[in-house]
Amino acid sequence: MAFGQRNAAAAKKKSPLKIVLDIESSGGELTIDNDDQKYLKQQTSTRSNQQTLVLFVMALALGFLLDRSYTAFTATTANNVTKYANGAAVRRSNNKANKQLQEQNKYGFTINVDELPNDWVEWGFTKIRRKFKCDQYVNNEIKPLPSMEYWQMILDAYNEQVDKSYKFDELVPPTQGYRFNEAGAQPYYAKVSDGKDRGLFASRDIRKGEVVHDGTKSDVVFPDALAWRRFVFALPRKAACDMTEWSWTQRLENDGPMKLLTAINISVLMNMGLTPAQINAVPKSSTSSLFYATQDIKKGEEILTDYEIYDTRFDLAGLGG
Repeated sequence: MAFGQRNAAAAKKKSPLKIVLDIESSGGELTIDNDDQKYLKQQTSTRSNQQTLVLFVMALALGFLLDRSYTAFTATTANNVTKYANGAAVRRSNNKANKQLQEQNKYGFTINVDELPNDWVEWGFTKIRRKFKCDQYVNNEIKPLPSMEYWQMILDAYNEQVDKSYKFDELVPPTQGYRFNEAGAQPYYAKVSDGKDRGLFASRDIRKGEVVHDGTKSDVVFPDALAWRRFVFALPRKAACDMTEWSWTQRLENDGPMKLLTAINISVLMNMGLTPAQINAVPKSSTSSLFYATQDIKKGEEILTDYEIYDTRFDLAGLGG
């Protein structure tokens, strides 16, 4: 029977596809007429075009996504490179600063008046020197003469912690000493002393009995031990150790209180004679700050004194321990 012919009208209504199925009783054969073939070719072409369009759109979308991803990757990479470079620069800067800080304070804690130890007001002279390892600095290092910048740093700390009014002499800088009289500086200068570190040497011939040094024009007196501590703690380690070397105790009047003194100029570089014969400049009493020549001193000869003239009693000045 002609199954396809009998249902042709129904097939047209249900689908635009014109398919005629002739099933022969001899075996049943599926046949497609010419109109159906033409329609199928058109549909196939249309579907092919649609697929091509879809693929084209997908390719564009994929290209867009890849471009955005590449742009984002490039930007991220550039940012990471910049951050790494900046981070490396910061690390180098921090490492340099840390190295300088460690070098400056490798024998003690951070020396800053805003970061004092909790019990700093109880630290005595000996403990301060031990904590800063001053003996190691004093004994193991060749120390140059203090520069003007060095003296200025010490003066700044003294002005900030002790006395804001103290100033250097306008005519005689601390690298040369102080104004001794109307003629100018005292009769000595500083240089590195053979075997005795830094020292003072006569700038002219000095006669026996002549005043060699006038501490009343050179020395500074601390009001108390607390002020001295704050001053020392405000300095870098080496300068702090220098000031412990350059500070002394003295009664300025008979039966008077023990005072803490120093000087912020080269006068503190006067060394001690190793034998009585070497000593050539001393005060007449333990309360005096005038040093007299005990013998003729030739130009270029080192000025040497006796430290034991003054009582070394830091405990009586409030720096015991």
